[in-house]
Amino acid sequence: MADKINMKLMCAGATFSNMCDRFVDEGYKCDLKMPDFEGKLEMFAKMGGMSAIGYGWYLGDDPVDPIAYKDLLKQYGFRVGSCGPDNYTKAHWKYGTFAARDPQTRREITELGKAHMDWTEAAEGVDIMFWMAHDGYNYPFQDDYKTHWEYMAECIAEICAHNKNVNCTLEYKNYEPLTHQYASDVSKVILLCEKVNKMTGYDNCKLIVDYGHALFGNENPAESVALADSYGLLSMIHLNDNMGRFDDDLIFGTVSFWQALEFFWKLLQIGYVDQDINSNKGWFIMDNWPARMDGVEATTEFVRMANHIMNLAASLPHDEIKELQKRDGNPPHIYKILREYVLKEI
Repeated sequence: MADKINMKLMCAGATFSNMCDRFVDEGYKCDLKMPDFEGKLEMFAKMGGMSAIGYGWYLGDDPVDPIAYKDLLKQYGFRVGSCGPDNYTKAHWKYGTFAARDPQTRREITELGKAHMDWTEAAEGVDIMFWMAHDGYNYPFQDDYKTHWEYMAECIAEICAHNKNVNCTLEYKNYEPLTHQYASDVSKVILLCEKVNKMTGYDNCKLIVDYGHALFGNENPAESVALADSYGLLSMIHLNDNMGRFDDDLIFGTVSFWQALEFFWKLLQIGYVDQDINSNKGWFIMDNWPARMDGVEATTEFVRMANHIMNLAASLPHDEIKELQKRDGNPPHIYKILREYVLKEI
């Protein structure tokens, strides 16, 4: 095996969250004593294995100074990661953002996105990212679909055209909080990115593959990243795991091990993995929701599990597996190799 791979992981914000949800609105950890921001940085640094921390703000808020933020993170060994505009946690956005009927709402989200583009460039952040949580519908006959797709493309194109030096990455999800999301699968977001990039003449509209979203959206995550890469649009990975029914945000690789192994194997194959901390390519965001466990312990194990599976994927005989895939894709032959490399004899 080649030199050990140390993944470029962005810190999990939920590590210090009180974990409130619609069932326990006071939070599963309502008695949790929250450290201040520098206290969190100190704890993340002590845990090890993470290299970047993101940032984002809500409409009308005053963001921190980007240079000061960058310099503070650097003191603890981190760089600025993905910048996430708050386009879903407030009731203000409940009728949509990019696809909203109200032109003023679309104007607000566009201006918020443009401000984040400039802030991210100044802070030397990785990218900005949007999950279009409230852009969708619940009922048949509710929407004129083409109109709302046009709204989305127009808003995102204006953001991307504002600053071609920063990637605007789009995250898809099959459903929730609406029964139907406009950005619901990898193929639709590829089409959206292609449309936006054609409108702007740039190539900075990219997509995020969230491993867990792909799973419960009935996608094979490895195929999803291969498809996105074939269009040159894969720009970010979110890591978590689930049982294939809901966005459980479990520790990566704890449930769908073989798919997780293939996912990393495919990312290695397409050249996604990059260990240069200063590069904006090859990043992974840990998207874990440890509601009923210690957040620090969960994050520490997440880091170890992800890196272990990545290095396991790197140790596989890539050429031999690719040759079998090319020849006939015979599962017994392929899994004989996987068993010998991965599962040790007792």
